[in-house]
Amino acid sequence: MARFTVTFLIMIVLFLGGVLVGMNQASIGMIQMRGFSSGTFQEAVQTEKMETGDYEVQVLGKDFAQVSVEEKQQQYEDHNEARGLQKLAVTLERVVNWVYNTIIYTIYHIFSAFF
Repeated sequence: MARFTVTFLIMIVLFLGGVLVGMNQASIGMIQMRGFSSGTFQEAVQTEKMETGDYEVQVLGKDFAQVSVEEKQQQYEDHNEARGLQKLAVTLERVVNWVYNTIIYTIYHIFSAFF
């Protein structure tokens, strides 16, 4: 009984120690995800207007460049073209799957009639 109690208490201490270490690692991960370690800095998004008229944006310490609407529109159109081909491929896959299943189902019923 004493051996069980000591083993159980050691397991509880190890478990609680693991919980504390995990909470510490989570805290370190949150600081790294924020991109800064100062507790006084509270803004997530910082913007600055440059002399050229463009905006410089920092989100959580990472820089983002300003791009034109035409470039984004072209990327969107390219994405939609690829999506159309993907829809065509999915439809073709469903048709082939249906034909294959119908053939297998028919052959199964033909052989089940004989045996």
